[in-house]
Amino acid sequence: MKALSVLVYRSAAIGDCTNGGISSRFKELLVECEEGYINVDPANPPENLVRLAYRRIGGRDVYHLEPTAKATGVGWMMGGNYAATSDSRFGEMTGIYGAIAIHDRTESQELYDLMSR
Repeated sequence: MKALSVLVYRSAAIGDCTNGGISSRFKELLVECEEGYINVDPANPPENLVRLAYRRIGGRDVYHLEPTAKATGVGWMMGGNYAATSDSRFGEMTGIYGAIAIHDRTESQELYDLMSR
């Protein structure tokens, strides 16, 4: 499997809101990419391996990154951090030039219900 490197961007004003997500612990993430330059062992993937994912919102595809690891809570959600790189392959994957959201926050069902009120 191949990947490319992206840098993590965090807000100095609000601090970490990822609830311990990988973007709070790593400065760099590895994005699965067929055209990537980093070899990744699929049998032993690194903790900072992410995949490009999207949701259909308002009639358009909105891309984000999420860990390849299984979420321990209700699922992956935005934790406030972004990722970007100047590598053109990343822009080709996303269709945009610039930073995209990292969805690496997860919560227990109880916390999710409490915060959703």
